[in-house]
Amino acid sequence: MESVEKSQPKVGLRNWLIIIIIGLAGQFAWAIENMYLNTYITYLNFSAPADQGFDYSLMIAITTAASAIVATFTTLLMGVLSDRLNKRKIFISVGYILWGVSTASFGLLNVNSSQSLFVISMTASMAAIMVIVIDCLMTFLGSSANDAAFNSYITKSIDDKNRAKVEGVLSILPLVAMLMIFVALNGLTTDEGGNRWDLFFYIVGGVVVLVGIASIFLVPKDSGEKDASQSFKRLLIEGFRPNIIKDNKKLYFTLLLYFIYGVAIQVYFPYLMVYIEKSCSISNAGGLSPFVIVMAVALVLGSALSVLVGFIADKVGKEKMIALVFGILGVGLLMMFFIPYFANDVLRTIAGAISGLIMILGYVAVPTILNAIVREYIPKGKEGTFLGVRMIFVVALPMVIGPFIGNALNGAFGEIYEGAYGVKDHLPTNWGYIVALAIVVIALVIYFVFRKKFYNGKQNENE
Repeated sequence: MESVEKSQPKVGLRNWLIIIIIGLAGQFAWAIENMYLNTYITYLNFSAPADQGFDYSLMIAITTAASAIVATFTTLLMGVLSDRLNKRKIFISVGYILWGVSTASFGLLNVNSSQSLFVISMTASMAAIMVIVIDCLMTFLGSSANDAAFNSYITKSIDDKNRAKVEGVLSILPLVAMLMIFVALNGLTTDEGGNRWDLFFYIVGGVVVLVGIASIFLVPKDSGEKDASQSFKRLLIEGFRPNIIKDNKKLYFTLLLYFIYGVAIQVYFPYLMVYIEKSCSISNAGGLSPFVIVMAVALVLGSALSVLVGFIADKVGKEKMIALVFGILGVGLLMMFFIPYFANDVLRTIAGAISGLIMILGYVAVPTILNAIVREYIPKGKEGTFLGVRMIFVVALPMVIGPFIGNALNGAFGEIYEGAYGVKDHLPTNWGYIVALAIVVIALVIYFVFRKKFYNGKQNENE
């Protein structure tokens, strides 16, 4: 049986199965965290009695930021540990099983369960706080299994010539996961489906547990050779040492672009589903609702085109694609701004589908290219360590900054919406997309100013 250290000139069937099955199951869980938990918090707010309403937009921002901080420190610590132990299989298998259990546990959290545990009047707010606490636990388990172990395995086992195409497939897995959830399970989260959020969480968590069990047989056995050449502490600070940054300029410049992209995305993405349904008045009632159509068109076509981007990048060069994919994202963000201004339901649905398609294509294509470059230039043998550094640029800082910008914009410009039980609050504003577009433009300016300096020739010549 091959050890994970050996690179393969071709990806190979086994690795494709690992990428797709284990990667997709992980994205089921991340879809819960990144999108459905935000919608669930919104549901807790607007389904609460009028005197128990809370600032759901701020609570979403706090959820996103707390999760990002936990994810980053977990990936950094567990990534270093996996490098030292040279064991990733056990982190993946055990981590996925526990990750699925924690995902399913959200089904136990609601206003009624909060009321039975805490005899206070603000039970809706307490339920939302409980969601945040469990989310942090879920993030710890998911980041250990997915961000640290699974991504380290992919970085070590995939040849540089295949990185962009593999990254293209990995980048669409979140969209595929969202699409499958929309088609199969979204009805459980609507009024027409009885708001069966408990069953929704149980099903997704159960799938993740099953894939965790399957990974025991699917992931190759680790070599078992521990790397004791460097101390845990030294590896932990490896990616922050000035000489390491100087020797890996291309890596850190790419991470800077990734950071700016991440801030732009986090201004609007945590509020995306609420924006489409409520701010754009695109109905989410029934099975094949306009909301499902909009998301399905955006996710299916956006996914297909983004895979094509990955294959093209391997042929023409990844650095040459950066301006194009950022430009596509910028166009999509501008189009998303105008959706609420269309006069009737049909036009808004069409505009939502087309705008969502372009935006999602850019949303996936940018990390497809940037991740491929990052993986290529991570120092060999320190994949887990530098994936933790990557999380600081890609997750922690953007998710701490972006959602609070979005929340401030929602409070300043969002229209007032009244829920079925009398709770009033601001809806996500379309101005978030303009602010995100401005941030994307900043990334493009920096890229064009410094591209010749950082993307000329090979870095890490000492390796």
